[in-house]
Amino acid sequence: MKTLTRGLGWLLWVCAAASGAAPGPDDIEIPVLPYLSTERLLTLYEPLRRHLQETLDRPVRIVTSPDYRSFVADTAQGDYPLVLNAAHMARLAEVDSGYRSIVQTTNPLYALVMVRAEDPVTEVADLRGTRIVTPDPLALITLMGHRMLREAGLRPWTDVEMPTTDTHNNALMLLLGDESIRAAIVSNRAFTTLDEGMRARLRILADGADFGGIPSIVYQIGPGHEGADHALLTRELLHFANDTPAGRAMMLTLGHVGLREVAEADRQVIDLFLPATREVLAAP
Repeated sequence: MKTLTRGLGWLLWVCAAASGAAPGPDDIEIPVLPYLSTERLLTLYEPLRRHLQETLDRPVRIVTSPDYRSFVADTAQGDYPLVLNAAHMARLAEVDSGYRSIVQTTNPLYALVMVRAEDPVTEVADLRGTRIVTPDPLALITLMGHRMLREAGLRPWTDVEMPTTDTHNNALMLLLGDESIRAAIVSNRAFTTLDEGMRARLRILADGADFGGIPSIVYQIGPGHEGADHALLTRELLHFANDTPAGRAMMLTLGHVGLREVAEADRQVIDLFLPATREVLAAP
């Protein structure tokens, strides 16, 4: 259990453990994709942080970055024992930076086109000429949402305006609070984490559930953490998520169902999104 090593440095927007103490040389840092607000990430993944800290007998801290592009750069520059990543960015980290995907969520991830509950719009094509807010341009859900718009005959940025915000929940907040925004594209998992009052104010106009096989989150290990680290973390993550009350409750809250090991077929599915991912990263 002592083979895990500390990452090369803090990511941006460091999120300290509950104690708030300064990081120490033996701390284990776990970068988590900034798909929700920092506060939400800390709250939702606290059971996992606590379990790993108890299991590994080392201080464990959740860290994140201010946006997806920064997260790609931050994880590429470090060698972290565990990273919670989006499927397309995880695959990119495997190909480009030597990370290894070990387990992934068992739920399907897909995009939702959301409108306000009272909006009379009936189909995606009716959104022509409106403003549709999405999460970060690099988010897999944003790329999926663009696909849904094109299938409805709408060209992103030409037939509709496409403002972006940093997280899925902020996209929904903009939809509810800004009359100039007609729709939001978010993940089915982000919608699941909303309370009943918020969900009642929204309506799903369309979903991309037909494109299956994509996990919400992929758990990875850095290139310096194969062997014993690989086996230990795989075992502990599967045990926590699938066998413990705290882990099952966390998976339920996140809408992730559970965890399973990554198979080669999973990589082949997500490879379809790598060209679009690289295109976004190459944009100024």
